[in-house]
Amino acid sequence: MRSTTKPGDQRSFTEAARREQIVSGAIEVLATSGYGSSSLAAIAGHLGISKGIISYHFAGKAELLQEVVQTVLRRAEEAMTPAVQGAPSYTEALRRYITANLAFISAARPAVLAMTEVLTNDRAMRGAFGRSQQEAVAALEALIQGGVDAGEFDRVPARAAAVALRASIDAATGLLRADLEFDVEAYGTDLIALYGRAIAKPGSAR
Repeated sequence: MRSTTKPGDQRSFTEAARREQIVSGAIEVLATSGYGSSSLAAIAGHLGISKGIISYHFAGKAELLQEVVQTVLRRAEEAMTPAVQGAPSYTEALRRYITANLAFISAARPAVLAMTEVLTNDRAMRGAFGRSQQEAVAALEALIQGGVDAGEFDRVPARAAAVALRASIDAATGLLRADLEFDVEAYGTDLIALYGRAIAKPGSAR
Protein backbone atom coordinates (compact mmCIF):
# COMPACT_ATOMS: atom_id res chain seq x y z
CA MET A 1 0.00 0.00 0.00
CA ARG A 2 1.33 3.42 -0.89
CA SER A 3 1.94 5.74 2.04
CA THR A 4 -0.19 8.88 2.23
CA THR A 5 2.29 10.62 4.52
CA LYS A 6 3.76 13.74 2.98
CA PRO A 7 7.55 14.11 2.97
CA GLY A 8 7.32 17.15 5.25
CA ASP A 9 5.16 15.27 7.75
CA GLN A 10 7.54 12.34 7.69
CA ARG A 11 10.49 14.64 8.24
CA SER A 12 8.76 16.25 11.23
CA PHE A 13 7.97 12.84 12.69
CA THR A 14 11.57 11.71 12.24
CA GLU A 15 12.94 14.87 13.80
CA ALA A 16 10.56 14.58 16.76
CA ALA A 17 11.66 10.98 17.29
CA ARG A 18 15.32 12.00 17.17
CA ARG A 19 14.77 14.83 19.65
CA GLU A 20 13.02 12.42 21.99
CA GLN A 21 15.94 10.00 21.67
CA ILE A 22 18.41 12.75 22.52
CA VAL A 23 16.38 13.88 25.54
CA SER A 24 16.17 10.28 26.77
CA GLY A 25 19.92 9.92 26.35
CA ALA A 26 20.51 13.13 28.29
CA ILE A 27 18.28 11.85 31.09
CA GLU A 28 20.25 8.59 31.28
CA VAL A 29 23.62 10.37 31.38
CA LEU A 30 22.44 12.90 33.98
CA ALA A 31 20.95 10.18 36.18
CA THR A 32 23.98 7.89 36.07
CA SER A 33 26.93 10.27 35.71
CA GLY A 34 25.68 13.58 37.10
CA TYR A 35 25.49 17.11 35.81
CA GLY A 36 29.24 17.62 35.54
CA SER A 37 29.60 14.69 33.15
CA SER A 38 26.64 15.51 30.95
CA SER A 39 28.40 17.30 28.10
CA LEU A 40 26.94 17.08 24.62
CA ALA A 41 29.90 14.90 23.66
CA ALA A 42 29.14 12.50 26.53
CA ILE A 43 25.47 12.31 25.59
CA ALA A 44 26.36 11.76 21.94
CA GLY A 45 28.79 9.00 22.91
CA HIS A 46 26.17 7.36 25.10
CA LEU A 47 23.73 7.33 22.19
CA GLY A 48 26.31 6.30 19.60
CA ILE A 49 25.73 9.37 17.45
CA SER A 50 27.81 12.39 16.53
CA LYS A 51 27.74 15.56 18.58
CA GLY A 52 26.71 17.34 15.37
CA ILE A 53 23.40 15.48 15.35
CA ILE A 54 22.58 16.86 18.79
CA SER A 55 23.63 20.34 17.69
CA TYR A 56 21.31 20.07 14.68
CA HIS A 57 18.30 19.52 16.96
CA PHE A 58 19.30 21.69 19.93
CA ALA A 59 21.04 25.06 19.93
CA GLY A 60 23.24 23.95 22.81
CA LYS A 61 23.39 22.22 26.18
CA ALA A 62 21.17 24.84 27.79
CA GLU A 63 18.31 24.19 25.38
CA LEU A 64 18.69 20.42 25.75
CA LEU A 65 18.62 20.61 29.55
CA GLN A 66 15.59 22.88 29.44
CA GLU A 67 13.86 20.25 27.32
CA VAL A 68 14.82 17.59 29.88
CA VAL A 69 13.16 19.56 32.69
CA GLN A 70 10.04 20.30 30.63
CA THR A 71 9.79 16.67 29.51
CA VAL A 72 9.92 15.33 33.08
CA LEU A 73 7.36 17.89 34.27
CA ARG A 74 5.05 17.01 31.39
CA ARG A 75 5.34 13.28 32.09
CA ALA A 76 4.60 13.88 35.76
CA GLU A 77 1.48 15.90 34.97
CA GLU A 78 0.26 13.28 32.47
CA ALA A 79 0.74 10.54 35.05
CA MET A 80 -0.83 12.31 38.02
CA THR A 81 -3.73 14.37 36.71
CA PRO A 82 -5.93 11.40 35.65
CA ALA A 83 -5.35 9.73 39.02
CA VAL A 84 -6.91 12.61 40.95
CA GLN A 85 -9.72 13.47 38.56
CA GLY A 86 -12.99 11.76 39.33
CA ALA A 87 -12.22 11.04 42.99
CA PRO A 88 -15.49 10.56 44.92
CA SER A 89 -14.41 12.80 47.81
CA TYR A 90 -11.79 15.35 48.76
CA THR A 91 -10.29 12.86 51.19
CA GLU A 92 -9.87 10.32 48.41
CA ALA A 93 -8.56 12.99 46.03
CA LEU A 94 -5.87 13.91 48.54
CA ARG A 95 -4.92 10.26 49.01
CA ARG A 96 -4.70 9.78 45.25
CA TYR A 97 -2.70 12.98 44.88
CA ILE A 98 -0.02 11.81 47.31
CA THR A 99 -0.02 8.25 45.97
CA ALA A 100 0.26 9.34 42.33
CA ASN A 101 3.06 11.80 43.05
CA LEU A 102 5.18 9.27 44.89
CA ALA A 103 4.35 6.49 42.41
CA PHE A 104 5.65 8.66 39.59
CA ILE A 105 8.85 9.48 41.46
CA SER A 106 9.38 5.78 42.13
CA ALA A 107 8.60 4.60 38.60
CA ALA A 108 10.49 7.38 36.83
CA ARG A 109 13.58 7.44 39.03
CA PRO A 110 16.14 8.16 36.25
CA ALA A 111 14.04 11.04 34.92
CA VAL A 112 13.47 12.50 38.38
CA LEU A 113 17.15 12.18 39.28
CA ALA A 114 18.12 13.80 35.98
CA MET A 115 15.84 16.77 36.57
CA THR A 116 17.15 17.11 40.12
CA GLU A 117 20.72 17.18 38.80
CA VAL A 118 19.83 19.99 36.41
CA LEU A 119 17.92 22.07 38.96
CA THR A 120 20.56 21.63 41.66
CA ASN A 121 23.44 22.68 39.44
CA ASP A 122 21.98 25.19 36.99
CA ARG A 123 20.08 28.18 38.35
CA ALA A 124 19.07 29.27 34.87
CA MET A 125 16.95 26.15 34.53
CA ARG A 126 14.83 26.75 37.64
CA GLY A 127 12.29 29.05 35.99
CA ALA A 128 10.11 26.36 34.42
CA PHE A 129 10.22 24.27 37.58
CA GLY A 130 9.35 27.26 39.75
CA ARG A 131 6.28 28.04 37.67
CA SER A 132 5.26 24.39 37.77
CA GLN A 133 5.63 24.35 41.55
CA GLN A 134 3.51 27.47 41.96
CA GLU A 135 0.77 25.88 39.87
CA ALA A 136 1.02 22.63 41.81
CA VAL A 137 0.74 24.40 45.17
CA ALA A 138 -2.24 26.44 43.93
CA ALA A 139 -4.03 23.29 42.74
CA LEU A 140 -3.32 21.49 46.01
CA GLU A 141 -4.47 24.50 48.00
CA ALA A 142 -7.75 24.47 46.06
CA LEU A 143 -8.17 20.76 46.79
CA ILE A 144 -7.61 21.22 50.51
CA GLN A 145 -9.80 24.30 50.69
CA GLY A 146 -12.51 22.36 48.89
CA GLY A 147 -12.31 19.67 51.55
CA VAL A 148 -12.53 22.30 54.28
CA ASP A 149 -15.57 23.94 52.68
CA ALA A 150 -17.24 20.55 52.19
CA GLY A 151 -16.75 19.69 55.85
CA GLU A 152 -14.38 16.78 55.15
CA PHE A 153 -11.30 18.53 56.54
CA ASP A 154 -10.76 20.55 59.66
CA ARG A 155 -10.48 24.32 59.22
CA VAL A 156 -6.78 24.23 58.48
CA PRO A 157 -4.95 27.03 56.62
CA ALA A 158 -5.14 25.57 53.13
CA ARG A 159 -2.20 27.51 51.73
CA ALA A 160 0.18 26.50 54.51
CA ALA A 161 -1.00 22.89 54.36
CA ALA A 162 -0.48 22.81 50.59
CA VAL A 163 3.02 24.28 50.81
CA ALA A 164 4.01 21.84 53.56
CA LEU A 165 2.63 18.79 51.76
CA ARG A 166 4.19 19.78 48.43
CA ALA A 167 7.55 20.26 50.15
CA SER A 168 7.23 16.83 51.80
CA ILE A 169 6.54 15.21 48.44
CA ASP A 170 9.42 17.01 46.75
CA ALA A 171 11.75 15.95 49.56
CA ALA A 172 11.43 12.39 48.26
CA THR A 173 13.64 13.29 45.30
CA GLY A 174 16.45 14.38 47.61
CA LEU A 175 16.05 11.25 49.72
CA LEU A 176 16.16 9.13 46.57
CA ARG A 177 19.22 10.96 45.34
CA ALA A 178 21.00 10.16 48.60
CA ASP A 179 19.83 6.54 48.63
CA LEU A 180 18.85 4.86 45.37
CA GLU A 181 17.15 2.08 47.36
CA PHE A 182 14.93 4.54 49.25
CA ASP A 183 11.39 3.12 49.56
CA VAL A 184 9.45 5.93 47.93
CA GLU A 185 6.09 4.19 48.04
CA ALA A 186 6.35 3.45 51.77
CA TYR A 187 7.20 7.10 52.30
CA GLY A 188 4.02 7.98 50.41
CA THR A 189 1.98 5.74 52.69
CA ASP A 190 3.44 7.54 55.69
CA LEU A 191 2.59 10.93 54.19
CA ILE A 192 -1.01 9.88 53.64
CA ALA A 193 -1.30 8.84 57.29
CA LEU A 194 0.47 11.96 58.56
CA TYR A 195 -1.44 14.55 56.54
CA GLY A 196 -4.69 12.63 56.83
CA ARG A 197 -4.50 13.01 60.60
CA ALA A 198 -3.28 16.58 60.39
CA ILE A 199 -6.20 17.93 58.38
CA ALA A 200 -8.98 15.47 59.20
CA LYS A 201 -12.06 16.92 60.84
CA PRO A 202 -12.13 15.96 64.54
CA GLY A 203 -14.19 12.86 65.09
CA SER A 204 -14.28 11.90 61.42
CA ALA A 205 -13.47 8.36 60.29
CA ARG A 206 -10.24 8.05 58.30
